[in-house]
Amino acid sequence: MRILISGASVAGPVLAYWLNRHGFSVTVVERAPTLRKTGGHAVDLFSPALHITEKMGVLARVEERATGTRRMTAYAEGARRPVRADLSKVFGAASDRHVEIMRDDLSEIYYDAARDDAEYLFGDSITAISPDGEVRFERAAPRRFDLVVGADGLHSNVRRLVFGEESRFSTSTGAYLGVLTLPNVRGLDGELVMHVGAGRTTGMYGARHLDEARALFLFRSERELDYDHRDVPRQKELLRAAFTGMHPEVDRWLEELGRTPAFYFDSITQLRMDTWSRGRVTLVGDAGYCPGPAVGGSTTLAIVGAYVLAGELARAGGDHERAFPAYERAMAGPVRGSREVALGAARTVIPSSRLGVQGLVQGARLVSALPPALGRAFLRLTTRSARLYNAMTVEDY
Repeated sequence: MRILISGASVAGPVLAYWLNRHGFSVTVVERAPTLRKTGGHAVDLFSPALHITEKMGVLARVEERATGTRRMTAYAEGARRPVRADLSKVFGAASDRHVEIMRDDLSEIYYDAARDDAEYLFGDSITAISPDGEVRFERAAPRRFDLVVGADGLHSNVRRLVFGEESRFSTSTGAYLGVLTLPNVRGLDGELVMHVGAGRTTGMYGARHLDEARALFLFRSERELDYDHRDVPRQKELLRAAFTGMHPEVDRWLEELGRTPAFYFDSITQLRMDTWSRGRVTLVGDAGYCPGPAVGGSTTLAIVGAYVLAGELARAGGDHERAFPAYERAMAGPVRGSREVALGAARTVIPSSRLGVQGLVQGARLVSALPPALGRAFLRLTTRSARLYNAMTVEDY
């Protein structure tokens, strides 16, 4: 049985790995000419994603590439002195099992795990999908597949071709995300430096195996911002407007916008679809149920979704009319929960008032100061994300 996957970031390679293990023939098409190295930000892997990663035999590589962020120095806008926190205690209190890793590193590790057993078509994209499985490409000759899976992210091409325009399914949270790569001028080693103000939060961090650093920007806008997701100059202009004058150090980070080798900007948008499947086509990860980049645990959700989809297809003997509904039933609860978690996390990480700013900054300091057992109890009472991801389970298909 031949299955085509669109997208080679995270969900695509994980799905390719498990489909191959279950005996399916897999082709992955990726628009980028090579494996993407976009300077992406750090992502969190929680217990179920690490369990799946361990079953793939690559957990050691993931742990080796962990960012190693252990400390936080946070400046509340307008405050004289920073607050310092032990992030290793915060992470340990929030989740029983957790790894922070750069998204590009994670993508490469999963790609390496799947590439020898799957066909990869780089520098190409799907242009049409017929109900009987014939697929047309921008460059390659048309081919017929039994099933097609869109694992191509929030702005999914497969979803557009099969379900319609993104605007039909997207719900903006009113928040925006920017990431840029810049020199590690602070020499950050295991430290996150944050500046938090009402309606905007930014931070700079490094990874122990990288020479450069990342600056992450999160902010809210009372009105929907007008830009195209491919118009990078306009996106940089919006980011400057939101953060200029926040702090001299932040202004220095913004100066790197004209020189950065890698930049990302997007709205923190949720996708809400009644179904992720139509005929021979289904969606996985952000393409079908993005809870919100940077705030909703979307990477863990995508890994779990890919594993479950492959498992249900194997259980149904490749019968998509049985497997797709079973996959959606299995993922419905985690998807709903992740949406709610994302909205709450966005409100916390991008506080709307000075009181919220102090709550965010001082809360991290408090948890890091408590004994581990008390810190864990405190976070589990106050954060829904910890409860959601610790409670998420996956079958051994």
